[in-house]
Amino acid sequence: MRDDISQQLDGFGADMPAMTWASPEEIRGRGERRRRVRAAGMTTAAVVATVLVAGTAFALGARPGDPAPPATTATPAVPRINTSPSARPALTTPSAGPSVPGSTSADLVIPAGAMLRASDAGPSYRVDDGEYLGENYRYVTGLCLEKGQWDGEPSAPTGTRPPGARRQQVLESDKLRMHLVQQVDDYGSAELARARMAHERAGFEHCAKVDHRETHVTFDVVRRGFAGAESLMVLQSPNVLLVLVRVDRMYIEISIFYPGTPSALNMAIAGNLAEEAVARICAATTAC
Repeated sequence: MRDDISQQLDGFGADMPAMTWASPEEIRGRGERRRRVRAAGMTTAAVVATVLVAGTAFALGARPGDPAPPATTATPAVPRINTSPSARPALTTPSAGPSVPGSTSADLVIPAGAMLRASDAGPSYRVDDGEYLGENYRYVTGLCLEKGQWDGEPSAPTGTRPPGARRQQVLESDKLRMHLVQQVDDYGSAELARARMAHERAGFEHCAKVDHRETHVTFDVVRRGFAGAESLMVLQSPNVLLVLVRVDRMYIEISIFYPGTPSALNMAIAGNLAEEAVARICAATTAC
């Protein structure tokens, strides 16, 4: 049995072709070549992927030669704001005053007919549909509070009122280079409107002169008791007349901006305008 197996193995070896084994140096060379080929393949794949991504972006973007789209940023609307030193918001809020009772009564909605007409101010005036966001004397009285000249007493009414309980309009005259801002507030009761008048009157008296950095303003009460149940006319240096009037529960505030210092004639005309404002209130509301 052993001899048969030996003979078969001898025959198997004789039938196989002669083989020459590679040297160690040649084997290392083959491995190095395989490594370079593999690295080159990976680089090619990366290039192809980049081209595909770029092609996709091109398909979704602009055509060749189109300018790149500009970066978009939200641009807020620019309000009409006076750039004078007193055209800033008040820095402080006076202490809480009498609370305004919540009400949705139709009587608290101020109709358009309760406001001055452009013709009341003069033939060259027109109504400006925009809301006035500019200069307001309360910035100065706010500085007065900050400086400790006034403690804010008596306090102004606080609380929430129906949206229709306040109305504002602007009258402008290009010919006279003047504008007028009227604001009417319905406080729902004469007591609250009276508290508002008392607060503003105290502010003018305690803040008769305010000097703070670039702000130099004086308030001078020039007339009293010329319209409605209560009224004040205040000269705010250098070129503003303030007219404050109370008609029962209604509070009227008119700011008239002149190109120069208001004259005695200007003050007389402002007084007549206050009487006309009261007449409009009485004709259009139940305050009178």
